[in-house]
Amino acid sequence: MSLEFHLTHYERYRKEGIEAHRGGDASRARFCLLKSAEHLFSVAKASDGRLKEERTRRAHELVELANRVSTAQAPSRSDGKRRESDDPESGAVDGGRFLIGERPDVTFDDIAGLQDVKDEVRLKIIEPFQHPEKAELYGIRPGGGILLYGPPGTGKTLLARAVAGETDCAFFTVKPSEILSKWVGEAEQNMAALFEAARERSPSVIFIDEIEALAPRRTENRSSVMARLVPQILAELEGFAGKQGAILFLGATNEPWSLDPAILRPGRFDERIYVGLPDLAARHRVLEINLENRPLADDVDLARIAGLLEGFSGADIKNLCRKGADDAFRRAIASSGDAPIDQELLLQNLKEMAPSVRPEDLERFVRYRGEGTA
Repeated sequence: MSLEFHLTHYERYRKEGIEAHRGGDASRARFCLLKSAEHLFSVAKASDGRLKEERTRRAHELVELANRVSTAQAPSRSDGKRRESDDPESGAVDGGRFLIGERPDVTFDDIAGLQDVKDEVRLKIIEPFQHPEKAELYGIRPGGGILLYGPPGTGKTLLARAVAGETDCAFFTVKPSEILSKWVGEAEQNMAALFEAARERSPSVIFIDEIEALAPRRTENRSSVMARLVPQILAELEGFAGKQGAILFLGATNEPWSLDPAILRPGRFDERIYVGLPDLAARHRVLEINLENRPLADDVDLARIAGLLEGFSGADIKNLCRKGADDAFRRAIASSGDAPIDQELLLQNLKEMAPSVRPEDLERFVRYRGEGTA
């Protein structure tokens, strides 16, 4: 069986196991978690080096978790809170909630353009990780907080993965939904557990997309959860200097103006980096990356197409290439022969597309970069 098969079933059974436990079905939870571990052991056997060790460790954690949840379900507390034993993912690092993510194999070479952004990230984060003695000499500490902001589809998530790939750090990518909880006090516990897990595997990178969902303006959000969670996030960010372990906390957002102002102060998100639309050279490179290894006709002029794509995001350009490949594939099937992607096909698809980022949205980002407000 393929590696992809085992990875897919590992993740599927892991999620089903967690949900079954939350629903009180200990038998089903144990079965799914053990099946998840079985698939991950298979993946580990096909891996090498540190990746093999990491996957094996994670598989053993799933087995331990399955053994724990096979016991009777602990009842919920009458005050609306839960015991840690109520949920195998509740806060505790040894509960397996925030298992280390795959170490990304993406580097800055895989990202088109954004050279200024790459240089800033490399200076502030990557080089202090790679040259700790010199960093200490100049009083520069590795880690800290960086906010990546900009329009959708500009490569913020890919950039975060590349940072981890460049430094060979443990990479934790977490969705806001994995932090938030309806149970009193659990969201704060989850956030604390995430940082504790990252410290144990230092140096590490924590990446949270849509960070505004976890740290919205408290003056505009009356949620009691946010009233407690935002201070917890601030405490964790301020604790970087006082706790062991080099952690880089990367947050990404399409709405930086929605963030609580307190999280943007020095000592929390020390750097705010704008990730904008690709320039001409970057658009050309995005086309090359997404059309690589696909059959292209000799008349394809990537330079001309790149020039016509001003205002389009990297995601828009990727979509253009996908549509061109889909149409050429249909032609090949209909003709029972070869049908390369040609210039006319790409230009026709381009005529039917519009940039996903509106001019008024770009203007708002321009104002935010200059004034700090939208």
